[in-house]
Amino acid sequence: MRSARFGLGFALASIAIGCADSQPSVPSAAVTSASAVASPPASSAASSSAASSSAAPSRVAAPLIDIQPLTISFQGKPIARLFADGRTESSGQNAPGTTLAPGPTLRADGTIVMTKGGVRARLDDQGNIYVIQPPGVSPPEPLFGRINGDELKLAKSDQPWSVRVRGNMIEFGKDNSSQIDGDVTPSMRHTALVMAAAFYIDGAIAGP
Repeated sequence: MRSARFGLGFALASIAIGCADSQPSVPSAAVTSASAVASPPASSAASSSAASSSAAPSRVAAPLIDIQPLTISFQGKPIARLFADGRTESSGQNAPGTTLAPGPTLRADGTIVMTKGGVRARLDDQGNIYVIQPPGVSPPEPLFGRINGDELKLAKSDQPWSVRVRGNMIEFGKDNSSQIDGDVTPSMRHTALVMAAAFYIDGAIAGP
């Protein structure tokens, strides 16, 4: 992996964070209103509630990011890792084989916590990645990019894809690829794209 491997991504990330059109925030819980209806007697309500509880098993939401150990390497030298607890590390723009530095933390619910600037990002169930900026920063939640299948396209890029995964190879551009180690599943390919987006965003943030 060349030392400039992430350079273009950092530049595009800076543009995406600073200039992207703001997107509406998704509230943490939907607020709905309904017409008033007569309340059933307490005993009926209790029995109805109990019946509903027994009839409808609880659902566990599928994770938006598959968090499992993952290593990306270039010519046998690790350049990025994801740990089982969601922590990451990468070589950034340094040469392969150098010490990996702590990177963003990924969470199964789609949250991405950056290492600096009080910035976070989130992945939604449509593959959109938004940057959640600190209070007072405008736009507050710009669109950074979108994952569609095995491709990540940055919002301000005019290219058909910015990063893509083909088999066990992750490509950052023409003649610029690295390898995802081990048996690569579809969810691992998706996670590798999320990692790339997280590293781009983190690398584009100015300040401590």
